[in-house]
Amino acid sequence: MTIYIRRMLTALLYALLAAVFLALIPHQASAASVTIANGTAWTDTAGNPIHARSGNILKVGSTYYWYGEHAVSGTFDSVNVYTSTDLKNWTFSNAILTKNSATELNSSKIERPKVIYNASTGMYVLWAHYENGTDYSLGRVAVATSSTPNGNFTYQGSFRPLNYESRDMTVFADTNGSAYLVTASRKTGGANDTMAIFQLNASYTNVSSFVGWIFENGYREAPAVVKKNNTYYLFTSQASGWYPNQGAYATTTSMTGTWSALSPFGDPAAYATQIENIMTVSGSSTTSYIYMADRWNPLNLSDHKYIWLPLTLNDTSASATLNWYSSWNIDAVTGTVTLPTHVNHATGKTATASSTAASSSAANALDGNAQSSWAASSSTWPAWWQVDFGAPKTITEVDISWFLYKGSEAYHKYKIEISNDGVNYAAIDRTTNTAYGFTTDQVHFTARYVRINLVNAVLFNNPSNWYTPTLYEVRLFGPSTTDATGYSKFASHNFPTYFIRHSNYTLRIDPNVSPALDSQFRVVPGLANTSSVSLESINFPGYFIRKNASNQIVLAQYDGTTATNQDATFNLVAGWADSSKVSFQSYSAPTYYIRHYNYVLRVEVINASSTATVKSDATFARTNY
Repeated sequence: MTIYIRRMLTALLYALLAAVFLALIPHQASAASVTIANGTAWTDTAGNPIHARSGNILKVGSTYYWYGEHAVSGTFDSVNVYTSTDLKNWTFSNAILTKNSATELNSSKIERPKVIYNASTGMYVLWAHYENGTDYSLGRVAVATSSTPNGNFTYQGSFRPLNYESRDMTVFADTNGSAYLVTASRKTGGANDTMAIFQLNASYTNVSSFVGWIFENGYREAPAVVKKNNTYYLFTSQASGWYPNQGAYATTTSMTGTWSALSPFGDPAAYATQIENIMTVSGSSTTSYIYMADRWNPLNLSDHKYIWLPLTLNDTSASATLNWYSSWNIDAVTGTVTLPTHVNHATGKTATASSTAASSSAANALDGNAQSSWAASSSTWPAWWQVDFGAPKTITEVDISWFLYKGSEAYHKYKIEISNDGVNYAAIDRTTNTAYGFTTDQVHFTARYVRINLVNAVLFNNPSNWYTPTLYEVRLFGPSTTDATGYSKFASHNFPTYFIRHSNYTLRIDPNVSPALDSQFRVVPGLANTSSVSLESINFPGYFIRKNASNQIVLAQYDGTTATNQDATFNLVAGWADSSKVSFQSYSAPTYYIRHYNYVLRVEVINASSTATVKSDATFARTNY
């Protein structure tokens, strides 16, 4: 054996020993907390829309498999599966069942697909609600199977379980190996009048027995079951077509036992969602539960959003709590949920209204209980409800739970009116709203008063609005620390009695400003960069000084867009003409600075070679109040 070969073998031996040694050292999987952003368009890792409606998620090893349905023009196209290890970044894996998988799927509806795993057979079993392509007269289930979680599933056919009607449904595999079909069925009334529970056979491909009826004549649909310790929770929605409604849940200690009475969760619109499934995330540190839901737009079903929210299950009281979060974080490795740090500044504050019905205090709309409400004393529109923070607060999100009446659902046209003195109000106009039941507005303003002006309600089946103006809950979220409680004024360097002010949304300098509030601005952390600043009007809260496309300086309402945020952000630097004063450097165009020309403000390129007049026009004395 040559010296070279001996050296190679020795090096290989050392490498193998090192690999074995490292493998023996225990190590923790790296945590990866990701943000779940609700109400946004979710795309897969290739940038395509995720098509997985009304489905469920299974975890196999360290991989999560998200199953759901895709329809085209109201008819079935495919059941898709996406994979992820962090619950945020989803990769399309396969269309596990398609309209070409069987003849009866060519023109059909496949809804609410659910996949469960049968440990005794090693098979993955898909159940779904099956209908023909034109109506909902069949009331069947469909079943398909596969030996892998993302393979092509073999279609087993459709049928009525024990000849009972079955529509919105779910399947649940218990920890003891038994499995159940829970479905909206018909007992004595109309379609979906009562839910039914069936036990599945040993292979999970059919039902073996009828367990019993639940929620008789309750007209419930969209069931989802989750088990925590020895308590089973069954979540459902009301049957109201594509319109949101009050979700409710019941509990039991046995799937074949007696269920409790229904209790509401969330708000009267379940935050404008219909439940898909409850996902259990069993992590290395804790177990968390995620409420998975669809947000349907009944006016345009293609405008669909996925809503995921952390769900709290309390076994001691057998209760469930669901709160709204526009965004929150989950670590799929540890199971840890992290909630946003913002504060609901409406809680415990003083509320008033244009009128109040008996036993319907204005305070009900900020008491933290979405089941209590403020209602006006009559059905006269418009009407208003207002909260006084007692001092300026910065608000970045306005969430409103609206009144809904099953069968006559309505969307509300409204305005969010904001004031610092209770006299002068700026308005965020939401009279174009068409969202039913629950609205979320991303805003940015600092003010003392917030008024919800209920302009009108539009009933989908009745041109005459007979609603009484009603609010279940108004949540006004923002950072715990207010952006700025005082205000500043800015005087021209070369016209010391002239102040920056807004006039008809144009910025200029003028003496003797009237009203005086037109020249008062909050200097707040920059909308695009908190190390910079933005300037918010005192009497038009939520309106900020910004440069427009023509390089004019205008007063514009916050809209949350990146372009607006950048154009409304400035760097405060030493004044060009006097270093004890300030100049405003554009954040989005750093060579440009605010200056006045013929008393009107604009941005221009200013540098060391600029004239003394230009430098003076771009310099301002700041006074703080």
